[in-house]
Amino acid sequence: MPPEETRPDSETPRARSTAAPRARQPYRHSRPVFDLTLHIQSEYARRLLRDREFRPAMHALYGIEVILHLVSDDTEAERVEALIHARLEGLADELQREIARLQVLLTDQGLERTRPRYTHPLDVTIHVASPAMALYANLIQELDRLSVGLDTLWLSGLLAGKERLAAAKRWRQRIGGAGQEFIGLHRRAYAAAERQGQRDAVEAAAREVLSMPEEEGDDPAEAPDTSSEENT
Repeated sequence: MPPEETRPDSETPRARSTAAPRARQPYRHSRPVFDLTLHIQSEYARRLLRDREFRPAMHALYGIEVILHLVSDDTEAERVEALIHARLEGLADELQREIARLQVLLTDQGLERTRPRYTHPLDVTIHVASPAMALYANLIQELDRLSVGLDTLWLSGLLAGKERLAAAKRWRQRIGGAGQEFIGLHRRAYAAAERQGQRDAVEAAAREVLSMPEEEGDDPAEAPDTSSEENT
């Protein structure tokens, strides 16, 4: 008796590829970036750099530029950018004049080459992706220079502690206040982009914003409470 022929199972499906289609990667612009390393020594400049507002301020400065070119014409974008630069450059000019005044005092006392040693300096690398970001980072570096001069005069017995703290605190607040202004402006610009249906484009660009990386070490929330010192 001849063997029965083996028939293909009509119910068996053909082998199918289980490989999922490769997701298309979003286009990423190749943007120019400066890696700017700040060496911060003094307490008030260090605190300003570690404030939770610093990163949002840096993101805002870059985000404003991105949004303006999406929702405004070139003339309006350039006008707003000029206002931001004027704000930052105005603070820088005032700060540099104050540093120059302190330098004269130090020179008169033979202290032009004298500087204190700081127990907990901070080195931070900031990825600068716009001119405004560079200007804001420079303000913090200049605040550190001012604070070093104030500390030198104080340690030499030439400046009262209360005056030293008041000057450093005032400048920290002014620079931090400017950062808050930029954060507010960024929120308003983002809202305008949403109204024009540009939300997806803005968020895609925002993912490419580069600012201060997370730093290993101290948590800003663990910074000591020195409010009693500030009030002395």
